[in-house]
Amino acid sequence: MEKHILISVSPYVQKYYFNEEFQDLPNEIKETLRAKLGIIAEKTNAIISLGFYENGEIFIEERHDDLTFYDEIGTALRIKKFQSEEVELLRSIKMWYIIYKTPNGAMMRDVILLQSQGKSNREILEKLVEQYGKDSEDFVKVLLED
Repeated sequence: MEKHILISVSPYVQKYYFNEEFQDLPNEIKETLRAKLGIIAEKTNAIISLGFYENGEIFIEERHDDLTFYDEIGTALRIKKFQSEEVELLRSIKMWYIIYKTPNGAMMRDVILLQSQGKSNREILEKLVEQYGKDSEDFVKVLLED
């Protein structure tokens, strides 16, 4: 499955890379990710990258250019701590990615919009199948499940 890097932070050059493909992500989220991943990178002496698989799942990877100070357990613990403390942040960027960067995102946006307008699930399903075709029916049904 193809990976798309959102951000990489390096303690070696004290810089970060933010993928231009994702420039429309809100600045506050970009700065939060840069700061929090920067702390992990500095404390673990590793390049930390966060990104998405094509299906919207988030991954976090570390790469060590200098194995002299490599602490595999410490790095894993810091990443797990970040994941547990930042559940809402990670959930938000996953939802943003799915809605704005995946092929089914337009249907998701339409479901959310129609739900906010008080449309019933049946009305939403009918409208989206009419708009996107019969092939979209199963996906829309999954979106409408509680």
